[in-house]
Amino acid sequence: MRSTAIRLKTLHRHRWASSQRLHFSSVQVLPEVRDALKSGRPVVALESTIVAHGMPYPQNLELAKDVSQILRGKVRKDNREMDDRSSHCHGVIPATIAVKNGVFKAGLHPDEMEDLAQSGEDGRAIKCSTRDLPLIASSYYRRMHGINTETSEDTRWGATTVAATMRLAHKSGITTFVTGGTGGVHRGGELSLDVSTDLIELSRTPVIVVSAGVKSILDIKRTLEVLETFGVPTGAWKSDDFPAFFSPVSGVKSPATFIDATDVACAWAAARDLGMSNGMLVAVPNNDPAGSSVEAAIQNALTEASKAGIEGRDVTPFILKNVAENTGGDSLRSNIALVKNNAVVGAEIATAISNISSNSNNVSKNTIQSIELPKQEVTNSRVVCVGGAVIDTVAKPIGSRMLIGTSNPGKIHQSDGGVGRNIAETLGRLGSAPMLYTAVGADEKGRGLLQRLEEECGVKTTPTSINVVNDICTAEYYALNDQSSSLVGAIAAMDVLSRIPIPSIEDLDSVEFLVLDANLPAELLLESAKRGVKAGCKVCFEPTSVPKAQALMQSDLLQYITYAFPNEDELFAMAAVLGNDCTGAEADEKAIQAAASILLSKMRSHARLIITRGERGVMLAMNSEHALAPVIKTYPADVVSGVTSSNGPGDTLVGAFIHALLNDMNDEDAIRFGMSAAVLSLRHETSAISPHLASLSLNSKNA
Repeated sequence: MRSTAIRLKTLHRHRWASSQRLHFSSVQVLPEVRDALKSGRPVVALESTIVAHGMPYPQNLELAKDVSQILRGKVRKDNREMDDRSSHCHGVIPATIAVKNGVFKAGLHPDEMEDLAQSGEDGRAIKCSTRDLPLIASSYYRRMHGINTETSEDTRWGATTVAATMRLAHKSGITTFVTGGTGGVHRGGELSLDVSTDLIELSRTPVIVVSAGVKSILDIKRTLEVLETFGVPTGAWKSDDFPAFFSPVSGVKSPATFIDATDVACAWAAARDLGMSNGMLVAVPNNDPAGSSVEAAIQNALTEASKAGIEGRDVTPFILKNVAENTGGDSLRSNIALVKNNAVVGAEIATAISNISSNSNNVSKNTIQSIELPKQEVTNSRVVCVGGAVIDTVAKPIGSRMLIGTSNPGKIHQSDGGVGRNIAETLGRLGSAPMLYTAVGADEKGRGLLQRLEEECGVKTTPTSINVVNDICTAEYYALNDQSSSLVGAIAAMDVLSRIPIPSIEDLDSVEFLVLDANLPAELLLESAKRGVKAGCKVCFEPTSVPKAQALMQSDLLQYITYAFPNEDELFAMAAVLGNDCTGAEADEKAIQAAASILLSKMRSHARLIITRGERGVMLAMNSEHALAPVIKTYPADVVSGVTSSNGPGDTLVGAFIHALLNDMNDEDAIRFGMSAAVLSLRHETSAISPHLASLSLNSKNA
């Protein structure tokens, strides 16, 4: 019997421990909040003390509704201004943190919010800091294990302070928290040791707290010193002066200044990368006019307290009572204004963090992960590509002809593109293992694009070769083809490409070919070419488009170029800028020779022009030691059946040509190999570059 009793007791203890892990390892998260967190959308936590105890009913409920509307509406408005390019088009989701009948909650239903707002005056809410969380939750714990000794029909609330809200927000996976003001070191705190738990929680819980700073009834200077001791990143929002809750200035210099939401988000991401476990304090100045009278009353009360000899823990209650008696409704009005102002800033910060965070697998980690570049062993590449990486969307009608001015039934395909990226993919699929320098947005499309480059295309990247930009979306290109797959028109949103990094001379050591597309800003393109020549590279140039090609002819770019790959239109456009206007001329060999002559005269010695002509094939133009005019060689294109795409063959030809040169082919054989590779991409409808390039053999130049 005794053995049986021991086993039963042990079994009960194991079940008790299991239940404890089950019921106390999570927070009851409102479905709307949970869905937002899972999808990577921005969420902002809100404390419940300000609702239950911060102001009278119904002003407290009205404020809670107003803050919720600010959060939900702020980003929708911003996204319309951004032409709906952001994926975060549902607003910021509010999540009020509270404890209801011992249950931790993140997000409340409207009827719960109404009850919480009334609970303070009804005596059904207690102020709940971090230390109180396990105590107030014990009622739920007892009920779950059938050891409840008394019951109550009334709903009991734990109204969470800044510290408790931080802890439960972090447990829920929420990184941004908006409140009114944070606690700090009380005046005389060096004697009384009266220091708010908010500071302790900031030192150990990774949540961004957006507040109006520290109330001037507290010792702001000592509060900042404590935060410094605890290693808490702290700064004022667009101000050098640390705010004092009711007043936008305190006379104390802020440890740092956040210039915008992206500034906060980047600092936050950096702290996570460093493994820092503490939070961050963003202090937002309160510019409401009513705050001035309240701040004046606080200063008067401080003077009276000093004259009366009031010290230590008695100072704060004396000031609060004095201010309440002398400010009328200004204190409440200013309090409401600053909370709303903080909500606007918090919405911006939460959105910025959402934009730079990974949208998968980071909710459970409770950390923000910036886009991770592919983890691979980086060895020296013989070829480096610098240029655009773009998401291509191509539409093509189904039928004998396209009807202009109306909708057409058709097919739409989305794939990875961008001239520099396409050339790199071609080289990678053929086995040349290129290094790519490009820029993408800190979004899901950019993350996926980089991942596919490594996993599917054999392209190398490093943290210095990829610029992940927080405030601009990944580049996108929308093309409309006709029924024969010829381009009718296109729209390009390429702002992020202005942020493409360029390799240093050291990065180009041992590199044989440097490939540049015209998506870079002119000054960066020129500097890249100069570095390539200094490093001993053969610099290759893809003009990309007529406008870009023309614009670049205003610089000295051509003098650094060994290989250029214009199509006929780009060739004539560049020649026209340089003084040989062939506008209106037939694209015969004579006209091409004249245009090529002026370009080659500006390029490096032994330079080559590989001119693509669509169905008419390719021309090779090069200077001759025995003739004044350049030598032109023509490579007719075979008749190709089954053409389904026109977006990647030119880039495929460039990449395959360079791959052939890397394998000791001469220019003519390299062109033939490039043309055979281009045929595969012509026949591949769902992506710019054919995934079957690896099937090509360098021994089969005319395959």
